[in-house]
Amino acid sequence: MGLFRTIILALAGAGALATSASAAGEDDWPTIKSARLNDQRPWGAFALYRAPDARATGVTLYLRGSMDDHEMIARRVEMDSGDHAVISWASSKTCANLISATVELEDLQVPRIEVPGAGREPRQAAVALDASSYFVWADDARFSGGGHSAQIELRGVDGSPMAEWIDRTLGRLTGCWRTNLP
Repeated sequence: MGLFRTIILALAGAGALATSASAAGEDDWPTIKSARLNDQRPWGAFALYRAPDARATGVTLYLRGSMDDHEMIARRVEMDSGDHAVISWASSKTCANLISATVELEDLQVPRIEVPGAGREPRQAAVALDASSYFVWADDARFSGGGHSAQIELRGVDGSPMAEWIDRTLGRLTGCWRTNLP
């Protein structure tokens, strides 16, 4: 009985570890959005964590040069379900889609905060257990109706306006990526 119990506990532990490993895929989001480029902080980032296969793509955005003469640089990190990561780069000087795609962020529909059970339209949150996760972060945001600056970070799932923007942007940038930093 002791050996059988040990095997059952070992299998249960292995299952818990496997679950934790796939759920921990989003743990690198803070690293993606804060990765520096030659001591320069990024101005924005976005990422997609695909469910259920645990692949992820993170893009960090930088502005290099002066405000009068600058280029946008994007750093893409593609990760599989293991520890393997591939880094590639894009520049607005060789990829016009980089500017036009990121400018669309200014028109991204921002979610309305709903206070659970007490807000104007209280609803039950629909949670999709196998949905992909999408993240957007920007260091230079503004509140609508005023000039107050803010930093913004959003998380969404499949089908959200943010998810559609990220999927569309990754598609538009497909031919832009190079292995060397521009």
